Amino acid sequence: MLTITKDVTTGTIMMFITAAKNSAFAVTWSRMVYVVAGLLGTMTVVRADNWGTISGRITVAGDLPEVQSLQITHDEEFCGKFELKDDSLTVHAKNRGLANAVIWLHTKEPIPVHQSRQDLSKPVVMDNRNCRFVPRMVPVRTNQFLHVTNSDPISHNVSVYARRNAPVNLQVPDTEPLKRSFAKAELLPVRVDCSSHAWMRAYLVITDHGYVAVTDADGRFEISDVPYGDWEFRMWHERPGYLNDVSINGTAKTLKRGTVKVSVDSAARDLGRIQLSIDQFEQE
Repeated sequence: MLTITKDVTTGTIMMFITAAKNSAFAVTWSRMVYVVAGLLGTMTVVRADNWGTISGRITVAGDLPEVQSLQITHDEEFCGKFELKDDSLTVHAKNRGLANAVIWLHTKEPIPVHQSRQDLSKPVVMDNRNCRFVPRMVPVRTNQFLHVTNSDPISHNVSVYARRNAPVNLQVPDTEPLKRSFAKAELLPVRVDCSSHAWMRAYLVITDHGYVAVTDADGRFEISDVPYGDWEFRMWHERPGYLNDVSINGTAKTLKRGTVKVSVDSAARDLGRIQLSIDQFEQE
């Protein structure tokens, strides 16, 4: 069966070919790509069943520092009652999982995007709640709307320190979301602050493909529907930046810009345990 679709973010025309496993067309190579230049732009031909899921877990070794209370310097009557703690480093006390690390597919070339990821009509929501941004790490696609909401009875501002896109510095309305979209992918997660409340911090991870994951409370991540092939994935955390000095399944490695090379050639690709030393997270 032949299906032709267009990636709404990149304008890439993609032709998906699905073949029965016992047919003569069920080729043995893992990823088939042809690039055709023409009036329609770039056309990528990919086996539609050649998509996989990568997963793994990021942990931290060493004695964890005591979590510090945040200094509330504005709207103390409301924000002070939440007894806010510094959550720039969140490690599970028992299983040592690192939360809020980001892993994304890094490529300078157009990449086929699975049909399940084509619909960008549903906005991504980041809320101001209990004097925090929720969630702290927010993946968003280019040309997908970000809705910033305010669930608090006090005023909040949102400042987006974008590099390749126009920065944002606006008050968040009380009655409706602040709506913004970004035309260009950013090379790194973009810092988000509230100018009214200095301790509030979040990050936007803006890509044109959406192959991004944020580690959960146990340090686990999963990215589904990745096209077969040899790809580079980058790992990042707000404190050390790129995760360069790691141990992957017990083997010490020094990475460049937090980059791991992954061959996606099966339905499931488990990267295993990626461990970091607590020393990398120390703040000056």
